[in-house]
Amino acid sequence: MKKLFSLFVVCYGLLSGVAIAQERFGGTVSNNTTSFPVTGYGTLFHSQFHPGADLFWELKLNKKVHNQFWFKVDFGGYYHRFFQTAFRIQPNINYRLAISPCFAFDLALGGGYLHSFTEYSRFKLNDTGQYVKVSAVSGRPQYIAGFMIGANIGLIKASPDKIRLLLQFRTLMQGPFAKSYVPLLPLNSFALGLSFPLKSKEVKSNE
Repeated sequence: MKKLFSLFVVCYGLLSGVAIAQERFGGTVSNNTTSFPVTGYGTLFHSQFHPGADLFWELKLNKKVHNQFWFKVDFGGYYHRFFQTAFRIQPNINYRLAISPCFAFDLALGGGYLHSFTEYSRFKLNDTGQYVKVSAVSGRPQYIAGFMIGANIGLIKASPDKIRLLLQFRTLMQGPFAKSYVPLLPLNSFALGLSFPLKSKEVKSNE
């Protein structure tokens, strides 16, 4: 975890040197289900509720108005009452297509670190050939990779960047989960959130 934090600090320093001074922060709440990527999005609205929440920070990487690239970091987690509670840190590269000042589409790709705590009993074979219960308190480290598609909507017409509404569909692949039969666990999420400016200045568009 210390190495991951150090990497984040280094990345922030490098990106701050090349990016324009536009930063945003915000948060989301979500429902999370284990189902097939993309095709399983429908279950998010009629299956069980497994709540999640995230905080995020993002930094704009270019000066364009319509075709924007952002570096984004999510901090958050979720609770699935059948098998795990999980916490994650996930850097992403986010492409934002601004159709108008009040509406944009988002597409993000990224990966990161997840620490899970199981909601069921786990056992492992010890040196004497006996199965012993694994403590759920320490949890286990895992990696994640995934993508997000969504809409980004300005709520104040006169100042659309002041508060923006986020609607997001996400897919994460978590692993290794159970090496013998489920090496990668797919997780789908539908998230609602808000985004606020942290720092910005006027820039000239290249478009």
